[in-house]
Amino acid sequence: MPFLLPLLLNAASGAFAATAVEPPPAPVAASAPADATLPTVKTDMKRGTFMPYKQLNELLTKLRVHGEGLFVPHFVLTDAKDRTRPPAGVKLALMSDEEYIPIPVDDKGAFDLPVFTAQQAKDMELGSNLPKDSTAIRLSIDLSTSPEMLDMATVRRVVTLGQKLRGELLPWYARWLFPQIDGVIACSDQPLWALDWTEGGQRLRLALPADTQQREPYIAKDKPSRACTVLTGQEQWPDSALLQPPAGGNTKLYVKLRINRPS
Repeated sequence: MPFLLPLLLNAASGAFAATAVEPPPAPVAASAPADATLPTVKTDMKRGTFMPYKQLNELLTKLRVHGEGLFVPHFVLTDAKDRTRPPAGVKLALMSDEEYIPIPVDDKGAFDLPVFTAQQAKDMELGSNLPKDSTAIRLSIDLSTSPEMLDMATVRRVVTLGQKLRGELLPWYARWLFPQIDGVIACSDQPLWALDWTEGGQRLRLALPADTQQREPYIAKDKPSRACTVLTGQEQWPDSALLQPPAGGNTKLYVKLRINRPS
């Protein structure tokens, strides 16, 4: 059934008096009702379309508090049967008995979610105007580090912190929302990456190979992927080894997931 948002308007009535030497006869006034009720406003948003917001809010809170600024979460809404496109005409909102918060969704299905206290979020639900099970939410974890600033120390922090968040900080019921992170992927227009570092007073450079098994994440399966290289943090290179992306290669970084989400 539609989620109803009744609006009540309380009208307060009062008496107004004036004095005059010879007041004219006062007309008989109709009594004002104590409460005037407006017609019920209906919305096509439905609670329970996706999930209680408690789990998502807890994940976002942990990322903000313990993520050391490394991770930037993004959400994308897709059609349940075709994960490469957003559903048409979709609307999202956070709802509780007391609140109704619309969530803007762009033409690519991307949206952001706010963070609340645990008490505020415990009764909230993420709702949609579409039938249940007709849509899916994809969580992508972007890195705040630019390709030019990525060194091996950061790669190792990403892996270690990702494992800690999922294995220690998140409760068991929210761990499925946060995928296992196994490294960092760099994808570019040209496969010309390198690592630079200084050792023994000498500047060293090591060319990085393209991983032929690694597709660029979130690219549709029927579209060609750019070349990508993978750093897991288990390599023997020093923490100071700095990624040198190809000039003009439009390099983008991704976290490497143990089980990649459908793209």
